Amino acid sequence: MSFIEWQDQLATHIFVVDQEHRFLIKTLNKLHEVVNESQLSQQARDTLVMEVLNDLTFYTQTHFVVEEELMRVYAYPGLVNHKAEHDSFVAKVGYLTGEIKSHPMDISNHLLGFLKDWLTKHIMVIDSNMGKFLTEKGQN
Repeated sequence: MSFIEWQDQLATHIFVVDQEHRFLIKTLNKLHEVVNESQLSQQARDTLVMEVLNDLTFYTQTHFVVEEELMRVYAYPGLVNHKAEHDSFVAKVGYLTGEIKSHPMDISNHLLGFLKDWLTKHIMVIDSNMGKFLTEKGQN
């Protein structure tokens, strides 16, 4: 069973956004698998964790640019607040990634829980509102 499963309530009904969300979920599941892989040495696991965390960070930032551009093009009234949520998330993940690089340690379930909770709540509330607005404007 996956750490996080795609569910219908995660759909924004904006094709590109939903495809990217599915990829983010897949990457978060990969991070969960690496963290819990017991047959790797600690050093090998730390290396893989950093690779996947870096991939997740890069892809998340790229995804945020796509969302923010859609909101800008369609004059979404919640753009400023939505972008602030994105910026806060990027800063927090950047800080945590830096901490892990500086002080090698296992990624705790706390970090994985934060990533899972933030992503699902953000999609189901913030992105859902954006999706409704964009759908009404003819974007799909």
